[in-house]
Amino acid sequence: MKYAVWLVRLIFGGWMVPAGLNHFLPLFPQPQGAGLSGEVFQALFDSHLFDMVKAVELIAGICVLTGVFTPLALVVCMPVSFCVFWWDNPLSGWGSPANPYGQAVLLCNCLLCLAYWKSYRSMFALRAKPRDLGAPSAPAAQPAGA
Repeated sequence: MKYAVWLVRLIFGGWMVPAGLNHFLPLFPQPQGAGLSGEVFQALFDSHLFDMVKAVELIAGICVLTGVFTPLALVVCMPVSFCVFWWDNPLSGWGSPANPYGQAVLLCNCLLCLAYWKSYRSMFALRAKPRDLGAPSAPAAQPAGA
């Protein structure tokens, strides 16, 4: 299982780093889409939100490849992965040649989130209470006979 997670991390990070870097340092032509996907791209580009999307892709890719803050990077990247899926599939048309790429990005992100489920488990507490600042995450053990 460990090697499968490494492989998915490599695929996901290996996709995100060049995709994000390409916006700041042109490596290959940026797909602009057509129809609705082209309009969405243009709106993101004109509003400079595309800069943020590409920064998230780059930072998340680096984090996933290096293993630094990986669970956080995966959660932060999930909206970007979903938008890539949406842009490549419904907006570009389900018969588009880009379909498998959008599906692969979302699938890799979901699989990696499942692999790091233990990191997220406490976020799903029904009634969570905030800790005091500086308090340990677990209560201190009581000595025997106390």
